[in-house]
Amino acid sequence: MEKRLLALLVLLFAFSGLAGPNASAASPPARPAPVCGPPAQSQRLVEPPDIAAWTLPVDAAGDRELILAVHHDAARFCYRYTWNGAVQTVPPVIRVRRGERFALRIVNDVTTASKGERVSSTAITPCMPMAMPVVPAVRYTGYLNHTIDDRYMPMSPIDSNIHLHGFRGPAAQEDVFLSTLSTPMHACEYRITIPRAQPPGTYFYHPHVHGASFLQVAGGLAGAWIVEPDTAELARSAEHVIVLRYRQPVVRDNPFAPQGGGFDAAAGQHAAAIRPAAPVPYDAFDPPPWPLSYPMKSGGVTLSANGCDGLASEALVSVNGSNAPATLDVPAGETQLLRIVNATTDSSKPLVLRDALGHVRQMQIVGRDGVPVSGDAAHPLARYIPMNRLLLEPSGRADVLITATAGQTLTLGSDHYCEGADAFYQLHHDLLRMAAVASAGTSAPAIVSAPMAIADTPAEKLVAFARAHPTLVRRRAITFTEYTFPKTSKSPLHAAYYITDTTNPRFHEHPFWPTYAPGATVPENPDIVVKAGAVEEWYLINTTMEVHAFHIHQMSFVNETNQDGVPLTVDVALVPVGKLLPNPRDPNYPLVRPSITKVLLDFRHVPRGTFVFHCHMLYHEDHGMMATIRVE
Repeated sequence: MEKRLLALLVLLFAFSGLAGPNASAASPPARPAPVCGPPAQSQRLVEPPDIAAWTLPVDAAGDRELILAVHHDAARFCYRYTWNGAVQTVPPVIRVRRGERFALRIVNDVTTASKGERVSSTAITPCMPMAMPVVPAVRYTGYLNHTIDDRYMPMSPIDSNIHLHGFRGPAAQEDVFLSTLSTPMHACEYRITIPRAQPPGTYFYHPHVHGASFLQVAGGLAGAWIVEPDTAELARSAEHVIVLRYRQPVVRDNPFAPQGGGFDAAAGQHAAAIRPAAPVPYDAFDPPPWPLSYPMKSGGVTLSANGCDGLASEALVSVNGSNAPATLDVPAGETQLLRIVNATTDSSKPLVLRDALGHVRQMQIVGRDGVPVSGDAAHPLARYIPMNRLLLEPSGRADVLITATAGQTLTLGSDHYCEGADAFYQLHHDLLRMAAVASAGTSAPAIVSAPMAIADTPAEKLVAFARAHPTLVRRRAITFTEYTFPKTSKSPLHAAYYITDTTNPRFHEHPFWPTYAPGATVPENPDIVVKAGAVEEWYLINTTMEVHAFHIHQMSFVNETNQDGVPLTVDVALVPVGKLLPNPRDPNYPLVRPSITKVLLDFRHVPRGTFVFHCHMLYHEDHGMMATIRVE
């Protein structure tokens, strides 16, 4: 089903306004300098601009303020801002302190220049939610014979906003429902107070406007924000921010992938042919196998029954904009902290560290998704979990300690990875090559970090609590489904993705389509309501043959069935593919025994409010795989 790379190439090309094949043969006018700056071509690691929020200029409301203007330049998007007296276009690293407040203004200059970045903060009127189009639902029959509501929404990346991924404060402070196009200035002003309870670590920011997040993040709108510990444990010179993004212009990772075969058209015809039937009785937490919605054979291309040959190629990534493998010299014998951010929209990366002979070297994982593995906010680098492999999902982050001896070269790479029969097949790629060199000048203060037992981690302690008190933990089934629907008089052939609470036996599948009461900034129809103080275990059920990445806002959770074999506190979790089984009624649409990933969500410290959970493969999110939750 996956055509994300093709969609990225086609839609970015169309949106750029470049001339098509029927354009005049006359010489084109000279193009102005790219508004987003020249694409980086160097293989030396270039670290992003580093902005401490407490050093920003003060706005009219008395807050330190950073103004980021969203621009579009051919196939790229960028944030333009002024720092140290110069206009910058590389997404900055934003450093914050716990308990401090700052302002973040997002200005929309995607299609026209706005006044939003040149006026006082007091001139920015409050933003309102993005208005969803009035689109009647077309009904089909889907998973377990339940009803599907299909609403097709054309995707045009002209709106924008901001999401501080991993933020633990109130959802109202970084409201992802807001639209910059809802104000005359085409700007939204966010006033953020970092909670004292926010763990020190590495986080991620990006636009979250529905229908545009995939193209904008893939085009370059993504960066890291870092919560500083109260007392530094490591010199800043020993810290390196490593942001993995798609290379610009987009380059295919695997030219040998089949790329097509008419699968989408066949799947659309199949969906239209299914007739309504009585819903099938089921156990929400152990659902039966169900037919795949995508064919295994079409147009002379046959997918393998093992479910891992991949239908399409992935895109290559860059490292801080530099071509991979980027190179970095590190002082021999001095421990370095790598803050690794997977800022791709849809590409999981199995990370492995190797020496010059190709031998796997241990990584010392001190933080995952902003949370110290030890849970020690005062000393986040003091304890680590040793791992030989780390799967970093889209939006996932890892804080990793490495030490290279004199003359040694260590290479961080992403290994071969197959997302499933319907998805992408990635090859191995080296990402960052670190060479140990003699230290220039005074050595940085040494950091002493010790391994910790898994049983002592906060993640494992929550798992132990849930197992010891099953009556205190509510179970909920959250099911991932996807379809291709046929062309109609009002919509083209299109993919649709769903995330549904199937604990309710009367569920029906519907895309993210919020409605708002007059003057409200949050949806009035949440899909799930949770009581503050609850602990819940969610069964993430994947009925498809491509992976998904579960993410929920305003909180972290414990992934009990982590792919790397270690329960970890994270804010994004891979949901692997199911298993294909023969379907005697229609061999081209085999049965899928769904995979089940268990996660524990602790709502005892989550602010009340309405926010979202979704697949963080942003192509899926933009096409419907998102839902709302209210904590009350």
